[in-house]
Amino acid sequence: MIFRPAKVIWAVVCLVVMSGRGVQADDGAASPLTLQAALSVPLQQQYGVMGAEADVLGAKADQQEVQSWYDPTISVEGRLRYIQPSNAATDQNVKYDNALGISARQRLYDFGRQSLRADAAKSGVTGAQLQRFNVEQAQRLAILKAFFGVLLADQTYTVANERMAIVYVRFDKAKDRKELGMASDYDLAGLQREYEDVLLARAKADAERRISRRKLAELMGTPQQIPSKLVAPKLTALFARTPPALDEAMKRALADDPGLQALHARYDAAEQSLRAARDHNAPTIYAQVNGDYYQRELGSRDPFRAGVYIDFPLYDGRLRDSKIGKAQADRMRLAAQIATREADLRDQVTNVLEMIDVYRKAAISRVKALENYSDLNFTRKQTLYQMEKATDLGDAMVEESAAQLERMRTTFALATYWAELASMQGQPIDSILTSSPSASAEPKK
Repeated sequence: MIFRPAKVIWAVVCLVVMSGRGVQADDGAASPLTLQAALSVPLQQQYGVMGAEADVLGAKADQQEVQSWYDPTISVEGRLRYIQPSNAATDQNVKYDNALGISARQRLYDFGRQSLRADAAKSGVTGAQLQRFNVEQAQRLAILKAFFGVLLADQTYTVANERMAIVYVRFDKAKDRKELGMASDYDLAGLQREYEDVLLARAKADAERRISRRKLAELMGTPQQIPSKLVAPKLTALFARTPPALDEAMKRALADDPGLQALHARYDAAEQSLRAARDHNAPTIYAQVNGDYYQRELGSRDPFRAGVYIDFPLYDGRLRDSKIGKAQADRMRLAAQIATREADLRDQVTNVLEMIDVYRKAAISRVKALENYSDLNFTRKQTLYQMEKATDLGDAMVEESAAQLERMRTTFALATYWAELASMQGQPIDSILTSSPSASAEPKK
């Protein structure tokens, strides 16, 4: 767009005459915030990510519990007991049967059941880590949208402010004309109604500037640091980026989507848990060593014992059946969730690629037409003003600001669709800032 000094002068008048409340911001956030900085902010203190991290810690605790099966167990057992000796006892004077013993047990083999449980626990940790990464991706996508929301709110306020300045001048001139008898009450009332409508729209736009900044700060996990100034990213290269073919994009999303990967890992864990449940009654071989002290000596009491034993459950009621049923239900539930997620991905990828094509072509073509009209309209109004055939530039400056707003909306919408595609393909959200899509991001372990 063409730079014109008259537009700058008119903007200064708007700011001086009709300035609104400034955006309140924390002093610590006074430096301009870039999109790259917003997307790179640590998310450890963000409540959504904290919940996902808690799930990871819980899965690791479950894994540690399963792995403890291989650890030896050591216990001490003691008793204090008073007895009345039977008539057959050799020593009728012994009245106490106190004892103290220590035993150590080491499980040796359970015919593969514990190995299945360990594999299930490992898959559970992997699933929780992938889900944490999925939550982080969703959080950064929300930050991206909120960042764009702030920029759009600022530009919307600029348009409303300029429009109100024009209406205010017209309304003020009408009051002067009425005093001179050149305008009626009806004319003045109509202009006042228009002025109040524009004033309300401007007040809402001004409030939205503060609301959008608060939302962005909350999503970034820094509610005490409200960003004041934001730097608009350069995203014009996105209009030249060629989207992938639908089949290719869908195949990659079904393979790399972190949410779907997390469900597959949880399904693997459920499958291994089911196999372990079916082997619930498998025998267990273990070694045990005992050392005991007895105050009352008997022939059947040994101060030391060591041996290898086998424990073979014969009947446990319906415990095994209940474990199998629960594992089967978990597996079935996850299979349904996987099918649902795959269907959602196919729908989302199709929608995203279609909208990318719309914004790359039809939407940007409309924006160029608006900009062309606003440029010509401004030139025309400026010429009339210089020829003294018009007393002001009218709505020319508002048209240019509105065209700029439409370009921002179109650019940010296109960038958002590219970011959504990157998220579904396991790529970092900030890949939209590069000339070409980057490699897949790795989830944190």
